[in-house]
Amino acid sequence: MKKIFLSALSLSLFLLAGCSGGKTDDNANAGVPQGMVAADLSNCGMSVLVNIPDSTVAPPEIIANAQGGADVKVGKNFQITITEGAGDIALKKNDITHDDIRKFIKYIVEEPNYLVWEWQIEGMEPEFHFYAIVKDGEKIFEVRDVEGEVFSEKAATQMLDAAKSIRVKAAVKAES
Repeated sequence: MKKIFLSALSLSLFLLAGCSGGKTDDNANAGVPQGMVAADLSNCGMSVLVNIPDSTVAPPEIIANAQGGADVKVGKNFQITITEGAGDIALKKNDITHDDIRKFIKYIVEEPNYLVWEWQIEGMEPEFHFYAIVKDGEKIFEVRDVEGEVFSEKAATQMLDAAKSIRVKAAVKAES
């Protein structure tokens, strides 16, 4: 049993170490809005680029997550989870409006593939979250804010805007 635990721990550390570079792709920064940079998630096994804040607040952290995707963080106000998969807006809306702990207040953004909503735990400040399904070619990604964190409306909408920028990284052609 101890060997299995140690093997699992070693694999987890290997995955985290191999993915945490937080590198940006200078060639992919063409066309990226001012104040943002393109982050390359290839080290997490995802051939994907996503625009993230070009921040002096904190260096970007790109970490493999348990769902086979990546958590991308830049400070406390930008923390997104990206996984490959179809997602389900109807199911997410049902989860949002039927949460046993948080009371649904309203949708800030309610589009076929994008949600930003406000909800609140009684006696506490409101919190905002986002959920998105992003398609690029044949690939579909499910994107949301990192679980367990609380965000402002501004942070949630900025993370949604970043989620919309997800694109499959172009294959690099070998030189002859």
